[in-house]
Amino acid sequence: MKLKKSLAVILSVMLMGSSIVGCSSAGEENKTLYFIPIVDTGAYWSPMKKAAQDRAKELGYDLVFKTSPPTQPQKNEKHLGFLEEAIAEDAAGIAIAPIDPDMFDRKIKEATDAGIPVVTFDADVKTPENRLSYVGTDNKLAGIELGKQGATYLKEKGITSGKISLVAVNLTQTTMISRQEGIKEGFEEVMGADAKNFTWLEPIQDDDQSAESKRQLEGQITANDDMVATFSLGSEGPDTGVMEAIKSQGKEGKIYHFGFDYTPTWENGIEQNLITGIVDQDSYAIGRQVIDTLVEAIEGKEVKDNYPIDVKWILADEIVEYGKKKEAQFTTETTE
Repeated sequence: MKLKKSLAVILSVMLMGSSIVGCSSAGEENKTLYFIPIVDTGAYWSPMKKAAQDRAKELGYDLVFKTSPPTQPQKNEKHLGFLEEAIAEDAAGIAIAPIDPDMFDRKIKEATDAGIPVVTFDADVKTPENRLSYVGTDNKLAGIELGKQGATYLKEKGITSGKISLVAVNLTQTTMISRQEGIKEGFEEVMGADAKNFTWLEPIQDDDQSAESKRQLEGQITANDDMVATFSLGSEGPDTGVMEAIKSQGKEGKIYHFGFDYTPTWENGIEQNLITGIVDQDSYAIGRQVIDTLVEAIEGKEVKDNYPIDVKWILADEIVEYGKKKEAQFTTETTE
């Protein structure tokens, strides 16, 4: 009889312990955030990644970082898989740069419907209501700024006609479509009546392979003696490929090159007149704001629908000094 009572007491204690452990586990706060950029290399994406990692750590969250190389086959599907994983893992929050506004729309809504706050950055989805907030540059407005600055520069040089090329990593990516539209709109606004004297050539896509953009642009330069300008829409491939093409064709200082985002790569083309000026996004600020927005939402605070990050125009002879200031700021902010 005593044995039975002893066993009953032991069983009761074990059950109580199990119950306590279960309550503790269930009560643990979810501290996992998913961060899914398009890529993680280059002077634009690397600082953003670093900022997100640093800020998540400061706020006590674990950051799961997911991305793929620029040349990844079926890249959209790969990143949709990352999003699916975040939903399955019941992440506390998801930050994603959607490559395609339509393809990512429904899956992001699934995450939102599951109670997971989703912040988009760099590019947005087709239906803004399907996500919580957008952080980043308005790419059309950034394009308008670059187009205006490019047109102003050409007018100051007395150039009011000619051919213009556009070079991008991926022409169907939402970001690049918006930039192209903005560049043309801003250019035409400043050129006014003379805008009709310019011809925009077929845009070049290089999948971030500088040899490909170099090859295609060399062909356009050879076929169009009156080319006066080219716009590279971001990333190392187009930046390098365009400068190499201008140099190989002996068009230094004759074809003006306007680009997106600061990179030390530009410094290689300044003295040879291979880059004219750029607009730069503060990608570190984007990465930091993305994490702040997610955490505020998780903690029940009110967040805005949109957090715009402005761009800055920098002429070629200002790029080196600008890069030093940017690096100093980055070093200071990451060691806070």
